[in-house]
Amino acid sequence: MPRLTILLAVLAAALSLAGAAAARPLVAILADARGTVATDLMAPYAILAESGAVDVQVVSATRGPVRLTPGYAWVRPQASLADLARRPPDVIIVPALEVEDDPARAAWLRDQLARGARIMSICNGARTLAAAGLLDGRQATVHWYSRNEMRKRHPKVRWREDRRWVTDGPITTTAGISAGEPATLQLLRELAGEDVMRATAARLSLPLPDSRHDGAAYRLTLGAMRHAAFNRLAFWTHEDVAVPLSPGFDEIAFGTAIDAWSRTWRSTAWASGAPATVSRHGLVVYRAQTPPGRFDRRAPLPRPDVMLNTFAQVRRAYGGATARFVALQFEHPSFEHPGSAAGRR
Repeated sequence: MPRLTILLAVLAAALSLAGAAAARPLVAILADARGTVATDLMAPYAILAESGAVDVQVVSATRGPVRLTPGYAWVRPQASLADLARRPPDVIIVPALEVEDDPARAAWLRDQLARGARIMSICNGARTLAAAGLLDGRQATVHWYSRNEMRKRHPKVRWREDRRWVTDGPITTTAGISAGEPATLQLLRELAGEDVMRATAARLSLPLPDSRHDGAAYRLTLGAMRHAAFNRLAFWTHEDVAVPLSPGFDEIAFGTAIDAWSRTWRSTAWASGAPATVSRHGLVVYRAQTPPGRFDRRAPLPRPDVMLNTFAQVRRAYGGATARFVALQFEHPSFEHPGSAAGRR
């Protein structure tokens, strides 16, 4: 009898744990092996995984490595789209993808929406949703640089520039790269409650979500264009920047660094270290198989205030104009305030 009692107790505990896991929402972050913007994928993953209140997976058409753009790093998907048939996701997050209009992926997204899943795009991930016809008749937002083009290509969508994220029914879209963090915190608030969201934001040193935004402030001025052109054409100043990885690395810091240092138009960022490294929350990231023979600069992962400190690193390396150009591409609020880390000269 005692053995039977112990066996039943163990079985009950296992069933209880399985039930608790099944009760957590499943969030799938959709990636494409041909190119997925690093910060758009890494930041939502880190926030949701850190919360402990939801299950989150990076998924792709296959389990082959996914290129993280615009730098040089690859991430191993945790599931394929076929795997999700066993447990369909409650929420799908769509980062900016190099290939925006993929008929098979568009059909899958339409099927998931019809099934009842919520969908959230990050930055130019809205271009993928628009190409799939998911935004017609809805309000939405997108990266500031894409807005005018999207108004012409998708006139049935009401494109807004006064919010960092816009929710219309089951679909949420965000403004540029940096809006992914607050929008994901808002999603976490809705999935797991205020207390979980606040505790997660505090542990990750992230500000609480605020949707207010002046999208009209972000534009490519003549001065910015001249500076960007000089950075691109002055090839003799170009650098390869190492972003060193060690076991348990911070996903937000890594995504921001590999992204920002590749947006200066005078440097390219490369994951460096072991051939494969496991992140704080279990993502496997690969460096290039044939990295540069030598690096011109190392960019340690910044903490806390990851984006501001990354912009500050860029400013110290290349000056305030380049740092502001990077902040502009991130559509970061610091761009509106020239006295910030991104704006000081």
